[in-house]
Amino acid sequence: MRAGRMKSETDSSCGRLLRKKEVAALLACSTRMVERLVSAGKLRRVQVLGAVRFRLSDVEQIIMKGAT
Repeated sequence: MRAGRMKSETDSSCGRLLRKKEVAALLACSTRMVERLVSAGKLRRVQVLGAVRFRLSDVEQIIMKGAT
C-alpha cells in the first residue's frame, strides 16, 4: 500500500457494503426475502454503528450459486 493512501471499504478485501433495499433490488426480491435469507444462514449481516449492511461479495455468491 502506498504511503498516504488509506484502504477504503470498497477495496476487494473489505468489499462494498449494501443496504437491505439494495440487496433486494440486486436479487429481484422483497426485503422480507432478504430477511429470510439471513434467518436461513444463507446471507450474513454486517453491523456498522448499529446499521445493518450486507457485503456485495456475499450477494454475488448467492446470485452465482442460487439461494436454494
